[in-house]
Amino acid sequence: ESKMTSLAFQLKRLALPQNDLSLLSRKEAPSLLFDCKEAAAIDRDTFFAIGCTGLEELIGIDPSFEEFQSTLFSQASKDLERSVQTKEVNAQLNKNILVFLTRLSPYFMLKPAQKCIEWLIHRFHIHLYNQDNLIGCVLPYHETKVFVRAIQLLQISDPTHRWHWLEPIQVDIVQTM
Repeated sequence: ESKMTSLAFQLKRLALPQNDLSLLSRKEAPSLLFDCKEAAAIDRDTFFAIGCTGLEELIGIDPSFEEFQSTLFSQASKDLERSVQTKEVNAQLNKNILVFLTRLSPYFMLKPAQKCIEWLIHRFHIHLYNQDNLIGCVLPYHETKVFVRAIQLLQISDPTHRWHWLEPIQVDIVQTM
């Protein structure tokens, strides 16, 4: 392995979400429902309450969402910081997120679904760690404003990024706002 390859690997590693300093900054926070400055002023308990309210409303529509009360929307999930978890814990978390977002997709345009996604963004940083799952959930709604909001959460400016082709959507909407 050459030194350049090793250096490239180290640089790539530094770009991983858990090393993103913007996660520590609270001047702005990514959000589907709020302006990023508003979102920065909202605390974890409030986001948890928003997510749980959304989940309760979803359970009223589709009782199969009940299983997520003990995982993604449990009291314990409030204190789970995925960047310090084991690979096994994160693998299970990713599996739960995949199942949840897949099941959520048909309901994405409903406010309760968006409240749930808001919690997942703030607690589990799904816009960084679970981009493919998030895009899979929202892609059927590509002609809507809320789809654009979801795409704006993603960091896809790197031309080698798999979803980079969606970047013009992020730019276009910013110019028209």
